[in-house]
Amino acid sequence: MKKIFLIIPVFLLIFSSCTERIDIELDETFTRLVVYGSITTDTTRHFVDLSATTNYYYNEAPPKVSGASVEISDDLGNVEQLTEVAPGKYATSDDFAAIVGRIYTLRVDLQEEINGHKTYTATSQVNPIFPIDSIGLVYRPDWGEKGFYEVTCYYQDPPTRDIYMFNIFKNSELLTDTINDRFVTDDEFFNGSYTNGIGVGYLDQSNEREVIHTGDTILFQGCNITEAYYDFIITLQTETGFQTPLFSGPPANVKGNLDNGAVGFFAAYGVSYSSLVFQP
Repeated sequence: MKKIFLIIPVFLLIFSSCTERIDIELDETFTRLVVYGSITTDTTRHFVDLSATTNYYYNEAPPKVSGASVEISDDLGNVEQLTEVAPGKYATSDDFAAIVGRIYTLRVDLQEEINGHKTYTATSQVNPIFPIDSIGLVYRPDWGEKGFYEVTCYYQDPPTRDIYMFNIFKNSELLTDTINDRFVTDDEFFNGSYTNGIGVGYLDQSNEREVIHTGDTILFQGCNITEAYYDFIITLQTETGFQTPLFSGPPANVKGNLDNGAVGFFAAYGVSYSSLVFQP
């Protein structure tokens, strides 16, 4: 027993001597323009947000980029000039709508250079989406603390390869308002078929924001997005989601569709809707 007690302090001494404080110096890096915006087939005001990257120790919201000239043009030569409605937030006119099949180009001209560039562009094509027949709600009492309502969709998928993004609104409030809340999928398992109630969203009844009551309106938005935008969302969800430090790769900037070193994405896509009024 004495030998065992003598061995333990030796091991503790060895392990404690292997601990070393390491100070990692995070040098300043060059600034990048951050662009995020989208246009859809809805006739409404659409937005493009401009900001700039900061260093690791910057503990405020990223600085907005104001005073830029921002325009969206299509492959037929039509041009929509955006107006800055708030610092770094640029809007189309209220009656603007993207047209299925057209290719749109976003052009940003800055007043001052960022990383040696004043002009940035990105392109995206609008893919069509069939009208959605209807949606439903199925209560799943065994899911989670207080159960979930699964939003189900009835839709005839075309025979072409399509990639979808789904959004859920409750009483006009967008619940899927962050990238990590967005559900995106291709149509590999239902291509050309009728979906007949496929799950497209979930309402957690232990989350006060998602709790539904009699008379609430649930609105479902289906979007037919490009493969590039799909890849951007999946990669961003992976980079910002939970990762196991021992088995995950190092974090990296997510590749978007902007040129000249800018980060972010400009997306254009067709949309379709269906809604219901909740009656338990």
